[in-house]
Amino acid sequence: MSVAADIAIDLRGVTVRQGGRTRLDGIDLRLEAGHACAVVGSNGSGKTALLRVVAALCRPTTGSVRVGGWDALQRPDRVRQLIGYVPDEGGLAERLTPLEHLGMVAAQHGLGRADRRAAAESMLELVDLADYDHAYVSTLSRGQRRRLALAVALVHDPPIILLDEPVAGVDETGRGELLAVLLELRSMEKTLLIASQSQVDVAEVCDVVAPLANGRLQPLAEQSATTYTWIEVIGDPNAAIRILRERPGVEDVRQDGNFVTFQGPSTGEERSEVTEWLIARQVHLAGFGATGSPAGGDRG
Repeated sequence: MSVAADIAIDLRGVTVRQGGRTRLDGIDLRLEAGHACAVVGSNGSGKTALLRVVAALCRPTTGSVRVGGWDALQRPDRVRQLIGYVPDEGGLAERLTPLEHLGMVAAQHGLGRADRRAAAESMLELVDLADYDHAYVSTLSRGQRRRLALAVALVHDPPIILLDEPVAGVDETGRGELLAVLLELRSMEKTLLIASQSQVDVAEVCDVVAPLANGRLQPLAEQSATTYTWIEVIGDPNAAIRILRERPGVEDVRQDGNFVTFQGPSTGEERSEVTEWLIARQVHLAGFGATGSPAGGDRG
């Protein structure tokens, strides 16, 4: 299965309001087929709502959504065929084995008996769980369960994969195993949209990164061409702005709500060093990363 469009995901002016709260606020997002994008933000920033809109599981209040060339509002059935969705909690059947679980999902997607078995075994090989095909899901580690959830999302061979916090709560070994699978998906020219609290967790997988806070998406930045560092400050950002302006090498400090952007650091290691320096000075951060353009008007 492939995407019959150059743009795999195209959101324009998407707003989601639920229960009197605005979860997404005028989101514009375009992702080319075969590319990978990380949407980075803290809990409550709107990441899960964004994935659910793309997966045709949540209808936006306003705006348009096209996935693989299909209008998600008019043809959600076609969009769901193109999507493999890995939620934050996989919803796995504890009393089944991975082989049974994958066979069940393959049957739900209309695969015949022989094809189900072949697809299940292929997915277990891909996520490096072939040795656990007859173990109960309840006995798997957090990292193994995350890889199984990914296999479940992939069993019908979708061209577009949505992942919500794929490595959250996974130890370093499990994280490396998961990232290896995601890189393998990149080599297969799958389109990936990843929601994460940390850019560091997904930087080696993604072409572009965009910070998300309070339902608002900042400009996407190519990993190789980013020039601004962003931080999301918990509480009043003025202290962070003042401290940043005192640090040699930091320039063009700007603010947009709780987002602060600045120039100076050019690598992930340098960004981490600056954020650690801020934290040591009692500045509380919800996240940090890189972006292609500065925040809105300087309010410091």
